[in-house]
Amino acid sequence: IKLILSSEFYKIIFCSFFRIAIGFFAGTAVGIILGIITGVNQTAYDLFKPAVNVIKAAPVASFIILALAWLKSGEVPVFISFLTVIPIIWANITEGIKNVDAKLLEMAQVYNFTREMKLKKIYIPSLKPYMRSAVSTGAGFAFKSGIAAEVIGSPAFSIGRKLYESKIYLETSQLFAWTAIIIVLSIIFEKVLGRLTGR
Repeated sequence: IKLILSSEFYKIIFCSFFRIAIGFFAGTAVGIILGIITGVNQTAYDLFKPAVNVIKAAPVASFIILALAWLKSGEVPVFISFLTVIPIIWANITEGIKNVDAKLLEMAQVYNFTREMKLKKIYIPSLKPYMRSAVSTGAGFAFKSGIAAEVIGSPAFSIGRKLYESKIYLETSQLFAWTAIIIVLSIIFEKVLGRLTGR
């Protein structure tokens, strides 16, 4: 309650949410494009897979520290959220395209479906559950990694910085309060994205 009543609370929430959202949407866009390319082309899949596996396997802290060497502290959460989301979206979109019912594609060929018709009537409905799963998982990972980047980079007006300050000044109540706020924001973000994906 004290945090909510403080003057800078909403600015902190907005700035953190904005950074993470930008990273998430940029990562989702790149993940979808890569997923489409690798879903329809096996050679592209073989080329991209090792790079994506490296991103998945490497510790987030390593990427955060490397990013701090090249980017401003306020840009690091955006980059880390972006990087974390790409493999999740990519994997689901690729899997979804590869699992499209071959019989439906044969039928589309027999009835001379245009590319637009195939996309609207076959690919999008087939990809919907994969996209929902990717968005749900990606939103949670974007928040976790984005806040972790804020803790290490400590940009102005960020939840991560407040978490770090709570630890330094031994403000345990604030630490729990900010953690609860992160969980609530993450759930809201995930629910909103789930509805948008459904549409």
